[in-house]
Amino acid sequence: MRNMEIHQLCLFRRSYQVASWHSRISRRFLWAILFILLFTAYCLAGEGKPISITVVADHTKANGEPWDGIPGLGWGRGPTAIPIPNKNAPPDLAVCVVRLETPPECSMQYVNLKQYSLCQNSYDCIFKRVSIPDGPFGLIILDLDLRRHDLVGFLLMTAGKALTPDQRATLESEIRRRADQLAPPFSQGEKQRRLREMLVVPMGRCAEAKGCRLVQSEIRVNSAE
Repeated sequence: MRNMEIHQLCLFRRSYQVASWHSRISRRFLWAILFILLFTAYCLAGEGKPISITVVADHTKANGEPWDGIPGLGWGRGPTAIPIPNKNAPPDLAVCVVRLETPPECSMQYVNLKQYSLCQNSYDCIFKRVSIPDGPFGLIILDLDLRRHDLVGFLLMTAGKALTPDQRATLESEIRRRADQLAPPFSQGEKQRRLREMLVVPMGRCAEAKGCRLVQSEIRVNSAE
């Protein structure tokens, strides 16, 4: 009789241990699911819908100089490109989205730690599914070169609620700072050009049918396909 009681007690303890183990696993599983959901929500918070950006650059810079002079890459930009003299090659366009407190996100190719345009040697380029925040952001347009990138233009796009003067000044300052990092100004004239009043437009004004005119280019935006 006593042996039976001991056996039942052992079975009870084993069942209790198994139940406790399952309970701990379940709690850990639930915490893991909760963490994933919270992390995903945090990453997606403040994100707007992706957009497509069409950039059409002028055939020369604002000062009349060619985008890519001698020496240039007449046959594209990539690991197999052949450098040949080219008096006026089209630009190699790229766009970068600027937000506060995070590095710019640029739409371009990276090959062997080098940066290449998605549209090599072209005056126009469509950048599809560009991620943007759900509030105001900066947009920098570049002409990618082997040694030093050229600044095609920049602007501040607004979406949603209006910016306060302080918020606008902070974001404008960040856009100019990032532009100088991505494409350092080479001449005094270029430095002065970048100090001019920045174009600030609602994103809807740059819709595909209208477009927004910059100093050296024109851009159009629409919902990503």
